[in-house]
Amino acid sequence: MKPYILTHTTLSEEKQRIQDDLKYKTEAHKYPFRLFDDDGELYYEGLSVENDSFEPLDEEQPNSGVTEIHYLNNGNWEQL
Repeated sequence: MKPYILTHTTLSEEKQRIQDDLKYKTEAHKYPFRLFDDDGELYYEGLSVENDSFEPLDEEQPNSGVTEIHYLNNGNWEQL
């Protein structure tokens, strides 16, 4: 099982990758997250099996330059 999947991107070149990731969605992927660059621009949204993992940020940073991860906790987006 993948520890996270991407569900949305603002990067047109990543659209097919999002479609591929959605094939791996399970009930365990229940924690929404968002990845932003250092200008606060949203690049990705996804679902993780944990609500405190930096893995999505660590994995996606080299490709897109994202620098922040935020998880939805109790109805509020919180930066890790």
